[in-house]
Amino acid sequence: MAYEYDYGRRGLYRSRSGILFGVCKGIAEYFDVSLFWTRMIVFLTFVFTGFCPVGIAYILAALLMKPEPRWYRYPA
Repeated sequence: MAYEYDYGRRGLYRSRSGILFGVCKGIAEYFDVSLFWTRMIVFLTFVFTGFCPVGIAYILAALLMKPEPRWYRYPA
């Protein structure tokens, strides 16, 4: 029997299972939007504006956002 708990909105965290630092996945989970479109928006903004604004903001976000907390399941 599976149980699903809704703990409400969590904080903004970097995902531990993301591709590059987990920033896009953390943002997509926080705002409950598609991960694909979040990555596409970041990538297209990166391409059209150059490295400086988006690349630096992405690296800063990766450094400043806390990693997602680990949830341990203890054996019964």
